[in-house]
Amino acid sequence: LCLRRFHFIFTFTFLLIFLLTLNQWKEDLPHSGCGPDLLHSRAFRSVQIACRTQASTVIAAFEGIQDAMTQCAGRMRFQQWDCSNVGHIMHDPPILKYGYRESALIWALSSAGAAWGVATACAQGWIEDCSCAHDGQPGWEYGGCSYSVQHGITASRKLLTRTPIVRSPLRAVEKHNLKAGRLAVKKTLIASCKCHGVSGSCQQKTCWKKTATLDHITDYLVDKCVVKRTISGRVCAWRNETHTQGDCGRICCGKGFQISHEVIQYKCDCKFVWCCKLICKDCLQHRWVSTCN
Repeated sequence: LCLRRFHFIFTFTFLLIFLLTLNQWKEDLPHSGCGPDLLHSRAFRSVQIACRTQASTVIAAFEGIQDAMTQCAGRMRFQQWDCSNVGHIMHDPPILKYGYRESALIWALSSAGAAWGVATACAQGWIEDCSCAHDGQPGWEYGGCSYSVQHGITASRKLLTRTPIVRSPLRAVEKHNLKAGRLAVKKTLIASCKCHGVSGSCQQKTCWKKTATLDHITDYLVDKCVVKRTISGRVCAWRNETHTQGDCGRICCGKGFQISHEVIQYKCDCKFVWCCKLICKDCLQHRWVSTCN
């Protein structure tokens, strides 16, 4: 009887620990980029294959896209559309089924975020199957490590570019916007150099190109996608009661604003004198005016 009871308690405890571990594993997987929902999705077949062969690359791309969406929400927080309710591009959100301007921005940001995430992870040694590209530039003693930028761009293209069963204008636009995101990473690269020599004389130097910060890449893409309007001199707030960053940030399209003090002279305390004259006093009014740059 004691042996049976011990066996029952041992089996129950083992099953409980197994179920708790399995539940935690399922919760952690979607954040790693290779969750069950993604593995059973038909949206990105290349991601499903890469999850089984290059999981670290998918994880880096997945986290890079998440960071790009976070940057987008911060950059667009005072706009009518603030990058919210988008989720993750790999989960195929409904907004991507339409050719909106916002959809174009999501595609481009996701492509750039994936390239940035993989390039950063590669440079930090988290991905085994990537190497530095030695392509020295004119005037540089050594090309150095190019921060594995090309590896990130290639991974972004392979993971996110889908081969449509039926050709359509929407798929062509999708492919174009993905390419725009990858080009944004290339156009915002930063040159970094390290000097070598006696007492820092810089007789020789090692130079390489690395990706810009993700917020800089996000600003670059948002400025490209948002329609430019002539807003210089536009009044966004007349009084302190309405002067908030949200008002001016939205009205000025994120281009900033200036606050100035104005003194206005106007007629006040008017009286009618018989007959027939209107006598008024000259009064002054102080007010703060915010105008767009």
